Amino acid sequence: LLVTAATPYLPTNMLITGAKYTLNDFAFVNAQWSDYTFIAVHKDKPYKTLKELIDAVKANPGKLSTGFTFGSAGQISTMMLLEALGLPANAVRSVTYDGGGPVRTALAGGHIDFSVVQGEGSETIRDFIRPLAVIREARAPEWDAPPINEALKPMGITVPVLSGSIRAMATHASFRKKHQQAFEKLTAAYKRVLENKEYQAWLAANKIDGDWLGPEKTTAVLNANFEILKQYQHLLRK
Repeated sequence: LLVTAATPYLPTNMLITGAKYTLNDFAFVNAQWSDYTFIAVHKDKPYKTLKELIDAVKANPGKLSTGFTFGSAGQISTMMLLEALGLPANAVRSVTYDGGGPVRTALAGGHIDFSVVQGEGSETIRDFIRPLAVIREARAPEWDAPPINEALKPMGITVPVLSGSIRAMATHASFRKKHQQAFEKLTAAYKRVLENKEYQAWLAANKIDGDWLGPEKTTAVLNANFEILKQYQHLLRK
């Protein structure tokens, strides 16, 4: 069994670092947790809206800093935004970190000017940051910020809405093919666990999603995100 952040790291490994596997090599069981990202600044920074931040980037090319983990949705969304604005990758100073935790620490400490970070994973730094836009189709109940394309309306542009991180369970495709009955038994057991009220309460208490999509919908969602990443893979090479 593989339990991982299937998006974006599996696709970026395939598209950028030359991994030999494809999504077809996996039989996805379920995507339990689909987190989104948002654009945020430290609360003491002067930017109150996304437009104000973008205007500052344009007025000070290469001066403002952002942080992300290489290959993350944060990096890709940042590069997609710069491209949509007609700005080069070096319009901001990019600082890479080893994981989401260090990125959030840098943002909360004011060591970087802005970042695209995980929405649900940033609850611990809520008191130190100001969200400017959520990268979702609609508002997020946890954060007081407009959806990304609503925030971009004054600039007359839009960007694709890329899922921040989709945590999923999978088997090898050959397991499902050769042992269909066992795969179905595993799937049914997983679904029963997610229907358990005590488990759902534990997930909620720990800020972890407990969604049931099932094999077919999970595969469709991951394939759709792969196509977005494939279209914008050139941004990770800059």
